[in-house]
Amino acid sequence: MTRINLLPWREARRVNRQRQLIGMLVAAALFGAGIVFLVYTEIAHRIEYQQERNNYLRGEIARLKKAAEEMQELQKTKSRLVERLNVIQKLQSVRPGMVRMLDELVRLVPQDIYLTGFKTANNQVTLNGIARSDDIISKFMRDLKSAADLFGEPVLQIIETRNVNNVQARVFELVVPLKLGGEEVGPAGAGGNKT
Repeated sequence: MTRINLLPWREARRVNRQRQLIGMLVAAALFGAGIVFLVYTEIAHRIEYQQERNNYLRGEIARLKKAAEEMQELQKTKSRLVERLNVIQKLQSVRPGMVRMLDELVRLVPQDIYLTGFKTANNQVTLNGIARSDDIISKFMRDLKSAADLFGEPVLQIIETRNVNNVQARVFELVVPLKLGGEEVGPAGAGGNKT
């Protein structure tokens, strides 16, 4: 007996092609979803890596800022110590000058002058004393001026005639600038160190 295919072959072929098309569409969708997933995963990984790097850099920046602040504090401490050392060195250099000044002053005071007061301030010496005459005071001032390496120009502040033990005498106050640190300060006391 002969077989006759009663099914429409065109319709079967169309159904078959639709199945293949749906299969290919599903495969393409799955392939596209896989690619999107891989791209998303790669981007997320790169973002995470960059955030780790940023966090590391922030930590290093904070550490360096702290180190810079510590360096500034050390610089301030160093500058304060250097200032103190400079003051100490200046005082050390002035000390022998004071001894020389006292020694020279003792040698320069004439016999007819009696010193009643001695004060040092602002790199100058204030001498109070009694003398027999004006000539002795002026000779003393010239002698002080001749010791130019220690004393500056002496300035007579006060001179009065008084009776001391029933003897007429000249009472005076003399201001003499000192040159202990290599710089002379005027009798007004501008600048200089207190000694």
